Amino acid sequence: MRLFKELKFLLEDNTNQSNIKLLSRTIEEGHVSHAYLFAGNNMGQLHSLALSFSACINCREGGCGHCNVCKTTIGEVHPNVFVVEPEGNILRIEEISNLQRFMGMSAYGPGRKICIIKEAELMNGEAANRLLKTLEDPPDPGSVFILLSEDTTVMLPTIVSRCLVYKWKFEFDKSKDGETEFHVLEKYLDRGLKKIIDDDEVKPPVLDLSLRILEISKKMEAGLKSNMEKEVSHIKDSGYAKEDINRHLVLLKSKHKRQLAKFKKLGISRVFDIISAWLEDIISVKMGMGRKDLNFEKNHTFINNRLKDIRTDSVLKLLESIEGNRMYLGYLINPELALDNIFLQVKSLRFKR
Repeated sequence: MRLFKELKFLLEDNTNQSNIKLLSRTIEEGHVSHAYLFAGNNMGQLHSLALSFSACINCREGGCGHCNVCKTTIGEVHPNVFVVEPEGNILRIEEISNLQRFMGMSAYGPGRKICIIKEAELMNGEAANRLLKTLEDPPDPGSVFILLSEDTTVMLPTIVSRCLVYKWKFEFDKSKDGETEFHVLEKYLDRGLKKIIDDDEVKPPVLDLSLRILEISKKMEAGLKSNMEKEVSHIKDSGYAKEDINRHLVLLKSKHKRQLAKFKKLGISRVFDIISAWLEDIISVKMGMGRKDLNFEKNHTFINNRLKDIRTDSVLKLLESIEGNRMYLGYLINPELALDNIFLQVKSLRFKR
């Protein structure tokens, strides 16, 4: 699976390495499952990952990257690979019906029929139930379904249970707008957490940190909106027929609305990821792990001097609290109150020794 291993956007992480080894072994041993769920925080990179995996499944050399199967699969023109994605805010039953029709036809030449389902979390109830029946009774024993999701918590649990789930961690794409701000956010959050731990006052630093993080998130959101407006303007000036332009604009605006909603949720979720990684480092230091074993190497001295005596069960409870807040991000949760609550719990850690 050379093609799969050469993906540049994958973080050098034990989870990713384990995923690659497991998927490589299933292909080498001929034990490819009929359903996979790839989860991660970047749909574009999940899609690229799914295409590479599809090429590895059907390539005679397990993903050489040079043959016609690899090139046409990566180029999204291979006749045995079908991609389903939402048209608008919802993945509807019509898209799943198209999937079923494709999977019901004979394969074009050797190899497996593969269907990639982007943004699987956007399936409505009808679509989810239709897909569930397809996963339970595939039309072709050689068919493979690869579901992609940035948020598996809102997916139908029975669908998730029918899939082999692989969670991926991606490198930041520094060429993309907003990623610089994510690095700023990480640095600001790191400094803020240390200040909360060191400061004798509780409320002021906590409130300041929550507000500042939300300000950074809003700045990133404004940048995304600006890019979307440019895309809309480009379509309007394209010179195509008015009817085609209007139809495209309806789809584009619906897509943008979905992306903005997802961005708001993923922005706070990224904050939760950083806080969780910071807390995991406390446990790592308590276990005697070295600087290079931490998520944030530079924090080893601070943790060793200030937090090594904190009770492990208190850190684990806070990690559980963070995951609990993450589950409700799709509902009417107030992100500022959620962050305030988490930061206050971080502050209380220094007194739980």
